Amino acid sequence: MMDELLYPHVPTANWQMLVPERIALTGLLARLRPRRALEVGVYYGGSLSLIAQFCERVWALDIDPEVPNRFRVPTNVALRIGEASGLLKNTLDELEAGGEALNFVLIDADHSAEGVRTDIESLVHRPNPPREPMFILMHDSGNPECRRGIRSASWEACPYVHHVELDFVPGQIVEHAIHDHRGEVWGGLALAYLSPQPRAGDFVISASSATTVAVIQRCAADLRFLRGS
Repeated sequence: MMDELLYPHVPTANWQMLVPERIALTGLLARLRPRRALEVGVYYGGSLSLIAQFCERVWALDIDPEVPNRFRVPTNVALRIGEASGLLKNTLDELEAGGEALNFVLIDADHSAEGVRTDIESLVHRPNPPREPMFILMHDSGNPECRRGIRSASWEACPYVHHVELDFVPGQIVEHAIHDHRGEVWGGLALAYLSPQPRAGDFVISASSATTVAVIQRCAADLRFLRGS
């Protein structure tokens, strides 16, 4: 009942976001009201169905051909299924050629450090500066592997990246079925902001909950050790 009130017309049964992340995503979209958005990694369409309620047009990318059969794809969503290599770049090239400026991106696909880094750099290292302000939200930033990917991305090399916050929403130790990784650190949202104007001054990646995240990750490692996993 509560899900229906908080997230109407959103399939929540397999939505791989924790409650604080869902609320943060809702609040961010409500505040920004982005006109054009992109989601990388769709799964069962929970986040996508929410994003589509706040945006005029959304492009969604995934490698799994079963994705379109799992939920009702909103009419303002262009869902594209294909091989990971090249799918994001080709979509960005097409949008840029058509004069489409993205205002919001959710990255929630390949969770390896290399995969996360590659997705980020595909977005920030473009031939031309962003036409409009753009926010990039990255899920599972509390997971050690994903966090390494976010940190290792060459953000500073792009002069239009003004801010990166690793702990927009901190992750936590998962003790239920989400991700099927019980006892590991998952969840969390990192947020980056790009502007058409180059930044001034030094670039710093913020981690407002770095100490908390480090403790959580250490506790998760200790927990796995005690369990013998």
